[in-house]
Parts: sequence; C-alpha cells; structure tokens
Amino acid sequence: MELSIKGHDLDLSDALKAYTERRLRFSLGGFAKKLQRVEVRLSDVNGPRGGIDKSCAITAILRQLGIVFARAKGANAYSTIDSAASRVRAGLARRLNRHRADRRRGRRSSITGSEWGIDDAGK
Repeated sequence: MELSIKGHDLDLSDALKAYTERRLRFSLGGFAKKLQRVEVRLSDVNGPRGGIDKSCAITAILRQLGIVFARAKGANAYSTIDSAASRVRAGLARRLNRHRADRRRGRRSSITGSEWGIDDAGK
C-alpha cells in the first residue's frame, strides 16, 4: 500500500505525518493487500482566522474495485484524521462485502462497464 500525505494551507509537522501514517496503517492494515494507494489531504479551511476548520480527505484506491473516499471536518487535525480513517475503513468494508456477495450470487463485480453503458461486444 502506497501512502501519500499532503497539506493545503496547513503546516504538516513530522508528528502530524507520523500520526497520520500510524493511524491509517492501524485502520486499513487489514485491507493492505487489496489497496493500491491511499492519498490523504489535510487542510486548514479558514487559514489563520481560526475556528472549526480543519479538514481531512482520504482517497483509497483499490486494486480492482474502484475508489473509496471519506472526508471529515473539525477543530483539531488529529480528530479529523481519526474520523476520516474510521469512515474510509467502513466504506472499504462495505465495498468488499458487496463484492463478495456479488461473487457468491454469480454476478459480476459491483463495478462493471455495463452499468456505465459500456458494451464489451462493441469493441
């Protein structure tokens, strides 16, 4: 699993980067083989004005099952990381459970070209 952490209008200290990496490895460790890449974007929405304005957006890119995205906002960067990590973990579990259920029923994966109007016969 490749991990990318970026900050926007927010000073990313070494402690914050280490916490983010540790938290994501803990939350998403069970999905590591299925994940290709995880991107984390931390930002300070209001800049130096203060207020409840920290944001964390996590994009988890699965090897064959698409993308799961989660976002959280709050006053503290650490708590937004926790919230977003929990949300993306729940989203990944839901996506993988749906995929397993579809396979048991003999259906194609939940993400197929036919759902988007793409026909394999037209190639």
